[in-house]
Amino acid sequence: MIVGVERDSGPPSLSPSYYVMDGQDMLISTTSKRQKARSVRKNPEITLCVLDESFPFPYLTVYGKGAIDDDPTAALDVIIRIRERVSGKPLDEAGRKQAAETVEQEGRVALRVTPERFFSTPARAGQRRS
Repeated sequence: MIVGVERDSGPPSLSPSYYVMDGQDMLISTTSKRQKARSVRKNPEITLCVLDESFPFPYLTVYGKGAIDDDPTAALDVIIRIRERVSGKPLDEAGRKQAAETVEQEGRVALRVTPERFFSTPARAGQRRS
């Protein structure tokens, strides 16, 4: 997924990020010093573009509001869920400990995006949405 936020000046900031769903909201792990977090604190408007990896590459663009949660417990929950999603398996105790260390050392926060509207390209004939 690509995350787009407004900068103080110049073009928007775009960055790739992993995410997990929480009901209708999308959760992203970032650090408090990164552009995503700094921008959302000033202006909650955020755009996400989720790309399908299969040809012909349909996509979903989400326009919404972001909110930063500085609670380390929330940040840890998000990073664990993302790592489990990426690996396809639950984190063991060592993986959870390493995730907790990452949250503390990197100053990780949870970014919650609440969608307000979206645009998606249709799947084409013979293609399925993933």
